[in-house]
Amino acid sequence: MAGTLALVARAIETVLVLGARGALGSRAARLLAAGLPAARVLGASRRGEAALGPGARAADVRRREGLARALEGVDLVVNAVGPYAYDPAPLVEACVAARAAYVDLAEDAAFAAALRAAAVRAGAEAAGVAFVPGCSTTPGLVEVLAQRFAALPALASVAAYLSLGSGNAPSAGLLAGLLRPLGRRLPDGGRAFGRVVRRDAAGRRRAFGRFPSGLAGELARVGAREVPLRFHAGFDRAALVHALRLAAPALAALPSPVLAPLARALLPVAHLACGVGTPLGVLRVEALDARGAELAAVEVVAERAGLDVPAAPCVWAARALRAGARTGVLRLADLVAPDEAVAALRALGCTVAERAAA
Repeated sequence: MAGTLALVARAIETVLVLGARGALGSRAARLLAAGLPAARVLGASRRGEAALGPGARAADVRRREGLARALEGVDLVVNAVGPYAYDPAPLVEACVAARAAYVDLAEDAAFAAALRAAAVRAGAEAAGVAFVPGCSTTPGLVEVLAQRFAALPALASVAAYLSLGSGNAPSAGLLAGLLRPLGRRLPDGGRAFGRVVRRDAAGRRRAFGRFPSGLAGELARVGAREVPLRFHAGFDRAALVHALRLAAPALAALPSPVLAPLARALLPVAHLACGVGTPLGVLRVEALDARGAELAAVEVVAERAGLDVPAAPCVWAARALRAGARTGVLRLADLVAPDEAVAALRALGCTVAERAAA
């Protein structure tokens, strides 16, 4: 569903962060408070004040009961409740009823599709409510940076490589989100982490496995075109990548409800891995021609606070919505220009290098 052409300015005085206790939700709340200093940023979780302290609200994204109360007086909802394997309809309906804009950090194309369908059914565009899914490293940031390649006539596809610093302590939700797609079919017929590939990034050879991008059909919109996007994920320690490849077939055979408790059980092991890892994270986005040759590239390196990068795009979306933005269901790239994203990343302390086309 496309947004309207008119710009609709909106006051954002109160922001509600769902999942504010999690690894990304807590960072999103901190960055929103810094990026929107005039706004009141409230946290929410299923246990409300018992989990987050005074002023927090109780909300369960899977249950309609209580969502209307949680959204009272809220101008913007930031959904950081992952993994995004639930029906977004109750939350979408509550946002439309409350006239609250919505942003999430989902990296799941099925969730985004369900959200889009729910927003259409709920009349989001007619109600003047904006929904911006995928405001994280992927698909949001990757697609924003890919706009650098819009003027390349030979552009045939985009490749993205995300190397995670294993020194960053994960949450059970982040771990479950990593495990859930492993071994499963991708739209092009391959399997997530079906094999390990090597790629130079941030000055050394790194290991990666294919991973869902969060975009429908693994297609990125670059300027006026849609091109295939091959997304890869990995770690600073190659042994972790190979371990995930070996585990992928078994994980693909597990029913989805098993993955959340499995992630909780594996969390102590993941924390042990932090002791041998580094906090350095790398994102490399490449423009490729029809032969697979690199035309241009953008590389982002976060030497510290690497988990701030996937949380930051929700702040950029909030600022754009506050300044005036289209209603309906939008992509982050509809709201944020590459120059803005690069400046924001550098403000976070990241190094951003670009190799322009020859």
